[in-house]
This record gives sequence, C-alpha cells and structure tokens, in this order.
Amino acid sequence: MTRILKPVSGKSVDYLDQICAQYFKEVCGLRIVEHNLGNAFTGRVDLLATDDARVYLVTIGTGEFAGSLLRSFMGYRWFRENREFLGRIYGAEEIDVNLPPCLVILSRDIPVEAAAMCRDVCTVPVSLYRYRLFGSEDDPDISIEDIAEPDGAPLQEYSFDELRKELGIEPAGLTDQDIRDFRSAMGF
Repeated sequence: MTRILKPVSGKSVDYLDQICAQYFKEVCGLRIVEHNLGNAFTGRVDLLATDDARVYLVTIGTGEFAGSLLRSFMGYRWFRENREFLGRIYGAEEIDVNLPPCLVILSRDIPVEAAAMCRDVCTVPVSLYRYRLFGSEDDPDISIEDIAEPDGAPLQEYSFDELRKELGIEPAGLTDQDIRDFRSAMGF
C-alpha cells in the first residue's frame, strides 16, 4: 500500500523544533546545545548549536520568511548581548560562545533572491533551509532542502550547439552569450 503524504501546517506541529534539531544532528553533524533561548520580546533562538568551529543560531519559521528573518536578527542581537552570560552557563567544553556565529533560518517560503540579499546585507553568514511537512499532525514527515547560493564558481561549459538542439531553440537565434546569461539568471 502506498502512503499518500499531504502537506501539514508547521503551526500545528508542536515539536517542529525537535524534528529540525534531529535533522541538524544527523545530516549536518551539529551538536544541539539548547532549545528556545530568550523570548519573543527581546529576541529568541530556537536552537543553539555548534560544530566546534561556529555557533549556529537557528530560527525555525512557521510563518512568512520576512517574519523569520526578523526573528533571526533579533535572536542574533539577543545572543550578542547575552554572550558573556551564556559563556558562564555553558562551559567551554559544551559550546564556545566566542566562536564565529552563523544564522540559520528554516522557512517554508524563501524568496528566490533571499540568499544573495542576506550575503550582501548581513555581517555574519546566513544559511537558508526550506522545509516541508507531510503526513499528519500525529505522524509528520519532514523534507529539508539547503538553499545554498551558488558561490560564483564558473559555469560548467556545455556544447551550446548540442544544448540548442536538445532544447529546440535554434530558430530563436540565441547567441552563446544569451544562453550563458539565461543560465546565470536561472542559477545554473
């Protein structure tokens, strides 16, 4: 029998942070130090994690991306203001709060240019992840996708003649540069 997976609302899953924490432990190799630091008024960090090279301040958004981004910034500010306090609570063997921070934002809807915007505007690295919940509230399945921005690596060269034939675009009269520009705009 095939299981049909239907989307589930992130707002209805009470343990979304636990599901995401499991992902970061198993897939990314992070050590989760704490859940839900701070508060909604002064700033909150959903997951405080480390890989002994960085401190990761994870925001798990259940609403629109803009709200998640703002919560992430507020959480970073809270972390900076409370870094000394956190250093006293957690020993250096648990987490070195003086390591460089990285903001991690999980959201269901991430705008196409969000990674480039964060890179251009933010003073700390920002990693974006898109998540989708499927199944039911009682038995959710999660899919998490790393929205990594291309790092400016040179595009792999293709035979543009073969690509034109494959795509059937020869009659359009596109030049090699037109195809490069299109591929670049599409993120290929």
